[in-house]
This record gives sequence, C-alpha cells and structure tokens, in this order.
Amino acid sequence: MTSTPHDALFKSVFQQPENAAAELRHVLSPEHVSAIDWSTLALEAGSYIDEELADQHSDLLFSAQAHASGERVLVYLLFEHQSSPEPRMGLRLLSYMVSIWERFSDADRESPLPLIIPVVLAQVPGGWTSPTEFSGLFSARLGALAETVLPDFTYAVDDLHRTDDADLRGRAVAEQARLALMLMRDARDGALLLRRLVSWLREVEELARMPSGDRALAPLLRYITLVAPDLHLAQLRAILRERAPTAERITMTIADQLLAEGKAKGIAEG
Repeated sequence: MTSTPHDALFKSVFQQPENAAAELRHVLSPEHVSAIDWSTLALEAGSYIDEELADQHSDLLFSAQAHASGERVLVYLLFEHQSSPEPRMGLRLLSYMVSIWERFSDADRESPLPLIIPVVLAQVPGGWTSPTEFSGLFSARLGALAETVLPDFTYAVDDLHRTDDADLRGRAVAEQARLALMLMRDARDGALLLRRLVSWLREVEELARMPSGDRALAPLLRYITLVAPDLHLAQLRAILRERAPTAERITMTIADQLLAEGKAKGIAEG
C-alpha cells in the first residue's frame, strides 16, 4: 500500500520494467549500462524503507542478468521525496542493501550474494548536495588507516531539480515516465507547475490519445491534484480544455473519483 501521492506515482510508473529500465539506463554509468541485459529486468517483491521514513522515501528492487557471466544483479532504485537533502544517504543506502543481502542469504546460504547497484531518484528542492560515495562520509585525514577496513560504494543520482525540460524531452523514455519526472520535479510549487504545464500540453494530449492512455494519464493527473493544493482542479481543467481536450475529459473522471473518496472519508471519520 502506498503512503503518499509521491510514493503512489513513483510506483505506478516505475514498477513497470520498461520504464525502470529506461530511467536506469539514463542515470547509470555507461559501464553499468553495457554490463546488464536489460531485457531480463524484473521487479522483485518487497520494500526496505524504515517505516518511520515511508513518507519521505519510496523504493523498488529489480533483478537482471549480467551480460558476461549470466549472474544475477540487483538494481535498487530509491526515490527521495523529502523537502531537504539527506546528508548521510550513503549510510541509509548501506542499511537497505544489508537488508536485501540478508533476505537473499536467508533464502540461500550457499550461493554468492548478489551484486547491488544503488540509484537515487531525487526530488529535493535546491538540488542534491550529499556525497555520492560512502567513503565521503568519513574524514579524509584517515588516509591509509581507512583503506583496508572501510567498505565503499558509489551510488548514482538522478537530480530532478537540476534537470530542465530539454533534458527530459531528450531522454529515451516512454511519455508517461517523461511526464512523471516533470511532475515530480515541479509539483511542490503549484504556481511553477501551472506555468510549465502549458509547455507540456502536447505531450499530455498525445499520452491521453494513446491506447490505454486514460490508464497511463490518470496517476499523473491524480498526482497533480493531490500534491499541488494551490493548483485547483478548475484551473487544471481550464488549461487542458482548449489544447488537451482528451486529457481534460480524463481529469473530469479523476475529479469524480476524488470527490467520492472525500465523501467516503468524511463518512468514515464521522
């Protein structure tokens, strides 16, 4: 069960292996991209987020085969949707990776542990500033003392705050994923989202007109209405009505759903 609108959109879009593969191929190093057989990417069950952090992070774990050896490789995608950077993200990632290894070790104590490639999708205002190497959390003055005892790894970051529209439009990703990344980048500021959404109406309408476009667009429209309270549904519909009429009709359905959910919640609370 999803805990926040951010979590709901992230999982709705990126638990689809084709969307996850496109995102990961964009953010990972060329060496990692070429080493993985992306046609084998599959979603693994489970979440490794601490319960008290569930409103700030979401995660997805994928498995794939390495081209050269055929060995199983795990790719851990963490969505950081809190309002400030996590200065010790490397430590948090390490704890999640240990939990993953423990799960696999409990299931099979004879086989080697799988390699884990950690990736962070960051929705942090101001941009990502935390060290992306685990060793960056330690004093550089330790020198040779740390070299033989300090575990180390590097994680990749897709910093949405520093991603402009040209970059998003140039990515080899499906339209739903492209629009989701745009919304996750801008949705904290309803006024900004309103201005920028105008330049994305062509993509919104194209998605709405695709086969099953209503199912693809619905979580995006729902996300807008839930995370940008200063962008009222009437404003959104007015923007869509003239240049994205198919999307506007889908928005009406979302509005009815939200109204029904609000009534049901009121009845439950009453």
